[in-house]
Amino acid sequence: MIQTQKSNKRAKVPWETDVLVVEDDSDIREAIRDVLLMRGYFVRAVSNGKDAIEHLKRMHYDVVVSDIRLPEESGFAVAEWAARDEKPPRVILITAYPEWYEAANSMKTFATLRKPFGLQTLANWVADAATRE
Repeated sequence: MIQTQKSNKRAKVPWETDVLVVEDDSDIREAIRDVLLMRGYFVRAVSNGKDAIEHLKRMHYDVVVSDIRLPEESGFAVAEWAARDEKPPRVILITAYPEWYEAANSMKTFATLRKPFGLQTLANWVADAATRE
């Protein structure tokens, strides 16, 4: 059993962690999904913000990884919707645009990553977000 340092509560292990990936570039979306699946996470991947918000309405996710610039609804809208949850998921925003990176840093998200990033780096951020109390 994995223990957190803060309490005797058992930390989530990957196969108990639900991750929502939101990315409009299918190659990047599939690569993120694949690396997280290989690490044992349950992953749902969608291509736009509207679909992400619909998933957040129906199911609780532990971690959300979202591009900022998306069709239909932005990653900012996804993060804002996620924050409404009683136990909000940790949100990791990703972007290739420096101006969006600065704006994302002002939000209360778990992390913001600039593209390009290494898939293992992202997977490590997801692991950190999933085990944080």
